[in-house]
Amino acid sequence: MVKEIDKKQLEDLLTSLKGSPSLAHYSLTLYRREIGAIASSEQFQICCSVVEDPLCRDVSRQFFEPGMDVFYEEETPSVCRYGGGFFGFLIPFQIGPDRFCLVGDGVRDDSIDLWQLAALSRSGGGEVFSLFPYVESLCTATYQEVEEVANQVTRKIEQFNLRTSHKVEEPAAPQQADPLLAAVAQTLEKLDKAKTVTAGIALCCETLATDFQVKRIAVGLRDAEGKSYEVTGIWGVPDDLGSIPASALHVFTAADKARKTVPFDVQMSNLLPDLKATVCTSFPLNSQGERIGFLALFDSEIQQQEGILISMLSGAMAGKLLTILNAAERSKENALSEKLMSLTNTLLQIDSKEQLYEAILGIAADLIDATQGSIMLIDKDCESMHIVFTLGMTLNVARCLPVKVGKGIAGMVAQTGQPLLVNDVETDSRVAMANRLRFKSKSLICIPLKLKEKIIGVLNLSDKKSLNPFTDADLQLLTSFANLASLMIERTEVLEESFRFEQLSVTDSLTGLYNRRFLKSRLEEELNRSIRQGLNLTVLFIDLDFFKNYNDMCGHLAGDEALKITAEIIKASLREMDIVARYGGEEFCAVLPGTSKSEAMIVAERIRSEIEAKRFPSESDIPLRRLTASLGVASFPEDGRTFTDLVHASDVALYEAKASGRNRIVAAHTAPVAMEKQPEKAEQRSASAAAAANLAKTLDFNAYLEASLQSKS
Repeated sequence: MVKEIDKKQLEDLLTSLKGSPSLAHYSLTLYRREIGAIASSEQFQICCSVVEDPLCRDVSRQFFEPGMDVFYEEETPSVCRYGGGFFGFLIPFQIGPDRFCLVGDGVRDDSIDLWQLAALSRSGGGEVFSLFPYVESLCTATYQEVEEVANQVTRKIEQFNLRTSHKVEEPAAPQQADPLLAAVAQTLEKLDKAKTVTAGIALCCETLATDFQVKRIAVGLRDAEGKSYEVTGIWGVPDDLGSIPASALHVFTAADKARKTVPFDVQMSNLLPDLKATVCTSFPLNSQGERIGFLALFDSEIQQQEGILISMLSGAMAGKLLTILNAAERSKENALSEKLMSLTNTLLQIDSKEQLYEAILGIAADLIDATQGSIMLIDKDCESMHIVFTLGMTLNVARCLPVKVGKGIAGMVAQTGQPLLVNDVETDSRVAMANRLRFKSKSLICIPLKLKEKIIGVLNLSDKKSLNPFTDADLQLLTSFANLASLMIERTEVLEESFRFEQLSVTDSLTGLYNRRFLKSRLEEELNRSIRQGLNLTVLFIDLDFFKNYNDMCGHLAGDEALKITAEIIKASLREMDIVARYGGEEFCAVLPGTSKSEAMIVAERIRSEIEAKRFPSESDIPLRRLTASLGVASFPEDGRTFTDLVHASDVALYEAKASGRNRIVAAHTAPVAMEKQPEKAEQRSASAAAAANLAKTLDFNAYLEASLQSKS
């Protein structure tokens, strides 16, 4: 008879375990299945729990509950890493007739898997950046630390078992252990500590050779793509026995051959031509529903009792190999995630599209050892693509080769949005084309660049350094990177578009200089700075003389070109810190921070003389035969302390230069004290400016009339 354990005792067990300092950060949940329960995915039910963190508990349930039976059948504590980097353990045990699984969770690994965390946040309807700070706040632990905690808990549960299970019958007298069973048990204990696939296989095969007297042993393991099994000689046979297609594995592992000593027939010999044998005994390496490979023993008659023990050993080896392989895959995924994060930071530092294309293509080629490639982007009409960057071919030539969407390999990928891996362009029925001379191999990869469902281009890579065909692993790796590359391309284009619109809002479309609106805000900023720091500031107004006549007689195209040339002359005459804008028509304004009037007059003369010496388009066709410039100069603080005052003072000086005969510089003569004490002078200045303008127009007309008469005579 076994004393029945009630819920109160189970709760006491959890409370006792939770009191341990090593479990302070863990949530504990106990699952129970009564003997005789109907087998289903729900046969283990939660009977009690101590929850430290509800979110960790929820993620743990999603991971452990669907496979609770599998974990229990392994009969050993399991430590797992899941989600975005969470750690948890499961301990199977039995008290009386009931079976239990204790799940502990609530800590995480040092490294957080952002890709899995993003998937977790999407499944919960959340957003990864809101989940990330929470995960960072969790207590961290290593795999070994979690494993040690699980072992401690296992020992405590065993002690609890002894206190609560009271059997009436006397234990059976111990029997002498079978030597082979003892050898297998010892190997299983060592196998649990193996860290690599090679170490795990070596342990098991050494036991087979030493204790079971098997003279010839080989192991076939599934390749990364699952399409074939690489067979390696471990004991008494050649090291490299080649590979077996997955479709032919049944020759060794079919039900009528597995775990039985059968003749080494013709089919086996054809698959392993380098191996000569008389009989073969094969043991499938299966774990958690996955076929890892097979263990093959040659030229040894395996008895039934030995076969049972070897099956036990091969099953344990398969489980350990799967654990190691899964850990390696997770490590590889974590490494890839970290590498992609590092690449993201690298690409985020690039603002230029050309540099970004170069970086993306270079990184993609390095990831899969390709030596040639290109990036194609779909045009706005969505009907064709053009090459924006190449590797291993001339970019200028490639840019002249537009590709129609839907035509050719890249065009087909752009149309369907599906990646394409071609091992041989000449024999693949999807492409079936002659290989071009510039390609050294016939294998290529073509990946769509997509933003959600929108296809923006195609990434093409070919010619692996080894000249071997590309693999599915290459395709998967490149697809992960292509998603990142698409985001970076879109980001750069958005940034450039935003910059272009920003420039359009503050610049003149003809000359590329700042516009009048921007000039006002910048001049006010510089005035405030000059006031705070006690600095000078000077404003130059530049106006082309007789420009209207030039524009009317030579045409607007020549007039536009003359304005562009003038803008370039002014910019070349100024410092980088100076500001120049097109104020309107043929009038320009320059702001010279930290510059006195006397210093600005030198700059103004340089501008005037450069314009006078310049030969403008069709200038010889006008009567006066020369475009020149008049300049007005006003300075802070003597000529004004505000934007309006300075602009007005320089404008008045400009009209005085016009009235005085043009092609000259006039400095403002307004006294700052008079401006402050006699505000009515502003009206007088306006009147003076108007009078100067009228006079300038009169002189303009008279000069034009005189020149016309001279040309007619």
